[in-house]
Amino acid sequence: MNRKHAMAAAITVAVIVLLIMLCVYTVKEDEFVVITSFGKPGVIHRTPGLYVKWPTPFSLVNRMDRKLQAFETPMIEYLTGDKKNLLIKSFIFWRINEPLLFFQAVHDQESAQQKLDDVVCSLVASTLGEHQISQLISTDEKTLALKEIVSEIETGAQVRIAPYGIEIETVGFSRLALPDDNTRSVYRRMIAERSSIANEYRAQGRQQAEEIRAEADRQRSDILAVANRDSEIIRGQADAEAAEIYGVAYAENPEFFRFLRTLETERKVLSEKSTVILSMDSELFEPIGGADR
Repeated sequence: MNRKHAMAAAITVAVIVLLIMLCVYTVKEDEFVVITSFGKPGVIHRTPGLYVKWPTPFSLVNRMDRKLQAFETPMIEYLTGDKKNLLIKSFIFWRINEPLLFFQAVHDQESAQQKLDDVVCSLVASTLGEHQISQLISTDEKTLALKEIVSEIETGAQVRIAPYGIEIETVGFSRLALPDDNTRSVYRRMIAERSSIANEYRAQGRQQAEEIRAEADRQRSDILAVANRDSEIIRGQADAEAAEIYGVAYAENPEFFRFLRTLETERKVLSEKSTVILSMDSELFEPIGGADR
């Protein structure tokens, strides 16, 4: 009899434990929980803790990860506004912010990623169709508008995905490439842009060189003018001093001074092969006694 009582007590305890396990559940810090009764959502738990429900299968616990999730789209070829093809792979950081909407609209993470893929890829295609390829790939920062384009896609994706209980944190391009048939034309355009910049720098260099040469010529002219002025002043002073010396010397010995002046004139007039016909009374013959004959 005692054995039967013990077995009955054990069975009772097991049933109670089983009922507790079927009726009690926990909610963790990093999850949302939606309780469904016969498939219809009822209680929604956002706060972690220990809760009680009707036993399974009358009530089911549906858990959803509330952490930030990362998703990457496949590499897809898009067409820009100037009819250029681009290969782009996008990334999305997202999280569940409305668990009831999420549960009703997409239910699980795999369906959510498919919905994100559809929304983001559609927006990338429509947005790129309104922009030129130079706004995505360019060496000129003035024409580059990649940040603005990505921001436009992100804003549109946040609005479109909100009815599904999903919040998008960030959208971006993880990879951007050119198809083989577009690579050459883009390289040619980049080379042309660089050549244009190089020509502009060369033109600026030539202009600066001309300005430097003009300034150097002006300074040279100024220096020569000052030098010529100073030389004329010095030459005039020297001539004045020489004239004064000549005057003093002439006053002391006029005959000797006239003799020296005659010799100086002969030196200037006569050369090694010069032939001069003069009369005997010419002053040029005085130094050699010609005037006395």
